[in-house]
Amino acid sequence: MQKKLLKNATVLTLNEKDEILTNTDILIDGDEIVKIEKNIKPEADMQLTDCSDLLVTPGFVNAHLHSDENMFKGLYDNMPLELWMLYSYPPTGQYGNFSDRLVYLRTLAGAIEQIRSGVTSCQDDVSGHPRTTLETHNIIFKAYEDIGMRANISTSCLHKNFLDTIPYLRESVPEKLQKKFADPLPADEELAEAERIIKAWNGKGKFKVTLSPIAPQRCDDDYNVKVYELAEKYDLPYHTHICETRMQRETGFEFYGKTIIAHCEELGILSPRTTIAHGNWLDDNDIEIMARTGANVVHNIVSNMKLGSGIMPFAKMRDAGVHICLGTDGSSSNDSQNIMEVMKTAALIHKVTQPDYTKWPTASQIIDCAVKGGARSIMREKEIGSVEKGKKADLLMFDLGSYAFTPLNDIKNHIVYCENGSHIRNVMIGGDMVLKNGEFTTIDERAVLAELREMHSEFMENYRKVLPLSDEIFRYIDKSYRRCVGADDKLWRFTASKEEYPLR
Repeated sequence: MQKKLLKNATVLTLNEKDEILTNTDILIDGDEIVKIEKNIKPEADMQLTDCSDLLVTPGFVNAHLHSDENMFKGLYDNMPLELWMLYSYPPTGQYGNFSDRLVYLRTLAGAIEQIRSGVTSCQDDVSGHPRTTLETHNIIFKAYEDIGMRANISTSCLHKNFLDTIPYLRESVPEKLQKKFADPLPADEELAEAERIIKAWNGKGKFKVTLSPIAPQRCDDDYNVKVYELAEKYDLPYHTHICETRMQRETGFEFYGKTIIAHCEELGILSPRTTIAHGNWLDDNDIEIMARTGANVVHNIVSNMKLGSGIMPFAKMRDAGVHICLGTDGSSSNDSQNIMEVMKTAALIHKVTQPDYTKWPTASQIIDCAVKGGARSIMREKEIGSVEKGKKADLLMFDLGSYAFTPLNDIKNHIVYCENGSHIRNVMIGGDMVLKNGEFTTIDERAVLAELREMHSEFMENYRKVLPLSDEIFRYIDKSYRRCVGADDKLWRFTASKEEYPLR
């Protein structure tokens, strides 16, 4: 591979000294940064990029998304998670069986949006419908391979009958309707398929496999532990959803007699390889457990707000030493894969949750979450997370001549508060310039999006199949939702008090 030389850049390094360098050159050999200093002498065969008016930063990490939701963009509004899941993840297994081409294109569409907002690495928590298979994962990996993105792809699954994943649900659903809910596949089949995917893709190119039982309460304890043991066997990340909603807070007490985090600690599935998505409804003891075990939490603030899930206690977690990263979540609950939107929202929302301004997140802390926190979550902190010798050449190049950086004051503030991805001129991943002067070099973006629009009818044809039964189940889950939200537990993560806006 031809050596590449970036000349005269302003560099936000995020190295141990947190240096910001000016008029600095970066030499790249293969996929790795080999030298950072001023006035590196070009060689005849080097590929040169003039960065005199560019800010070079590490790429961002989207630590939690679901690419299988990319067809749902703009479809829903005003439904809390448990009701929303009836339509985006129908529990009866009717939804699915899309063509290979649709799966490929929907994955590319999300990757396009991520890269345009500065994401160079992602953790895609793919939920297979009706089950996770190597064949479908081959298509998803191929999409990321073709666009040139670094990715962790999960083997997510539910491993309980849906009726047994939500408190009070089975007791309220009529027996005739209960028969329409399928039991999970045998655990050994699910684990064998996960192992097939690991052997086929883990460590290949820019890829790593993530193991992801969808949530502790949606799988039995034995299955959660076996998946964790498989993650240990292959040294992989373990990814799950915990306490996203008030309903899940009450689920812990109802199912285990304690919080879900406390239960997970007893199971032995919390460690630095563990990342929990959301964590909005963790209490002080849960936060202490997270910090002590070294587990990570993904802050999906835009998705949390869209679903009315509540606000994660960011300052408490940060002060306790919990490792925080950022995610967009899926396009069904966010409607966007723009990580910079998440960064700005995360920086702002916690300034109105409490008046102690010394606890408000800084732009620097938010960038650390989006870069170093994400690298740790996907178990790639030795490869990415800073611009320095020996790290992968995953780099963003912002236009310093744009209105977002004019006039230029504090670079980190500009990134978080002024920029939204519109002025990312180039994106390099593993030494390859996948976005150059605002255009993709690896795919035909316009053709991909045009073809996906043409295939929208295929998606809608499958989607409409789930509507009648989902509509029929809605009122039973709504009943459980209201009972859980109205429980006596004092923990409250909404901005208004329970007394001010009681759920009727």
